[in-house]
Amino acid sequence: MGTSRRDIVSVLCLSLLLTGSLAAQVGGSRLQMGNHSIEVHVLNQSGAPLNIPVRVEILSAAGLHMAEAYSNREQGVTDFDGFGDGTFLVRVTGPEIEPVTQSFTLGGTEGNHREYVQVKLKDTDSGSKVSSEDDPKVSAQDLAVPAKARAEFDKGMEAYAKGDDKAAQKALERAIELYPSYVKAHNNLGVLYQNAGLTAKAVVEYSKAVEFNPKFAPGYVNLAKMSIAGGNLAEAEAELKKALAADPGTVNGMLLLCSTQFARKEYPDALATARRVHQLTKEAQHADVHLISADILIAQGKAKEAVSEYQIFILERPGDPRSEKVKSMIAQLSAR
Repeated sequence: MGTSRRDIVSVLCLSLLLTGSLAAQVGGSRLQMGNHSIEVHVLNQSGAPLNIPVRVEILSAAGLHMAEAYSNREQGVTDFDGFGDGTFLVRVTGPEIEPVTQSFTLGGTEGNHREYVQVKLKDTDSGSKVSSEDDPKVSAQDLAVPAKARAEFDKGMEAYAKGDDKAAQKALERAIELYPSYVKAHNNLGVLYQNAGLTAKAVVEYSKAVEFNPKFAPGYVNLAKMSIAGGNLAEAEAELKKALAADPGTVNGMLLLCSTQFARKEYPDALATARRVHQLTKEAQHADVHLISADILIAQGKAKEAVSEYQIFILERPGDPRSEKVKSMIAQLSAR
């Protein structure tokens, strides 16, 4: 369960918040990300969170691809950040569902937008359904969760998907009472506490999650975000390194580490982390790492290399509304 809904900092906006610049400032110009985040909640025919990972894409109103990710299995949610005002399309596809596309609008003071997409499973008469017990990636720790505790967890995630955070919180608290070492319940309860402004209680829950499962990377990432909120970047960096040690493929943790290293002016380390992100994924939703890389390179006086990063960003996100600004910055850097 992510924290983008009311995240204290957006992963990709961290350097903007902490250093005053996300992309390079050239001749007084600044490239900024939009201030809207999007939560796409994928629901099944009954209105419950879909427990099958599906592909979720955000498109421009004209159908240009802007971002994509896969929904998580706990509550069928996908998070996106950095969007400006406008009308967009969300498209949900997957081998086990009928494809769905619907439009939505961002604007005004709406910081976070929740979009609910109901999908229909294919071959529903066959009774085939993906469950956590059938998933080979599910840990033995998950399988050890008692049925009653799991039922409360599912109830909490369904309430969360419907926007009822108080009911979700109570259900997760009951799940933990029934099974005190329920890692995902501790983590998700921490997110709900954090969203409610109960930061001390959130830290306790995140800490319990990684205590019960030292390889649970999301818990370390959430602890890092709390440290950043408290202004302790060194502590945040340590937590993020634990997350990557637990799961080297944690792209969001890697992005946050890159931004944290950049904010601490650890430029060589930040650039190395950015390179790792690019090696792991070239998905459009992670293309903003090239904006951070460009910031780093300009700070090091490497304008030509920064231009290359901007060019890669345009290639990976051709329909991004910031493309014209990026091109303008390329022209300014190239003219030096």
